[in-house]
Parts: sequence; structure tokens; C-alpha cells
Amino acid sequence: MRQGRKSGSGRSLKTQRWLDEAGVEEKLAAGATIVPVGRTYRLRDGQSATLAFARDDEGRICVGYAVGEGSWVMVEAEPYTARSFGYYKRWLKRHRELGD
Repeated sequence: MRQGRKSGSGRSLKTQRWLDEAGVEEKLAAGATIVPVGRTYRLRDGQSATLAFARDDEGRICVGYAVGEGSWVMVEAEPYTARSFGYYKRWLKRHRELGD
């Protein structure tokens, strides 16, 4: 097993620590279907969007983005990895209104 991995998990300790600090797994276990994380952006089409986590049909934690005002609707997501997390963070920054 590689160092830096939590026993029995495919996630690095850094990744697991981030999920724990954000309360993602705890909120999903408590029944939340979408867990918004971080700031809210105004997209160029006028919608509010945020980085969000949810579980897919197979029970995996997925990351993507959600739109809405308070009641979030997941638009796009894929299984959580450091790469997918970074992709959606960059996606939101690229598609926000300028000056946001």
C-alpha cells in the first residue's frame, strides 16, 4: 500500500482530510442529496452555481456543480477524484460572469 493512503480507501489522506473538513461525507450520510461547498458564482447566463457533492446510483461520492438559489440542482458530476475536483473548480471560474 502506498504511504499517504487511508487504509481500505483509494483516497489520499489529504483528500480524505479535505472531505472531512468540508463535512461532505457526514452531510451525505445524514440524508443530504446535494452538498454545496465553497463560494457561489454567477454564471454568464445569470444562474447561481456552486461546487457540489452528491452520491451516484452506485453510492460513490461525486463532485460537480449545482445551480439554483438555495435549493440546489446538480447539473453535472462525476466520481470524486482530485482531478475531477480541480476540473469543476476551474470550470466554475471559467464560466462565471466577469468581475465575480
